[in-house]
Amino acid sequence: MSDKSLRELGEEYESAAAIIKERIAAKRKQLRELKESICSNEAYVLKSELKTLYAEQRETREIAEYLKTYYDPHEGKKEIFSYK
Repeated sequence: MSDKSLRELGEEYESAAAIIKERIAAKRKQLRELKESICSNEAYVLKSELKTLYAEQRETREIAEYLKTYYDPHEGKKEIFSYK
């Protein structure tokens, strides 16, 4: 079992979000460089992967923020993944 604090775990999640951001940038570059039609199967696959990566990045950033500020005194603190 790890002895890391929630803040340290949050920082690890932040690092993971940065890696996902780099993957997004690479996929976007691939999409821009497509010589074929933007409606090709390859473009469809890239767009689908981007959609998944954007969701992963958003959730990873939210978890990071939640962990890093878990013990901070917040009035009316929002729940993690409350998309209301």
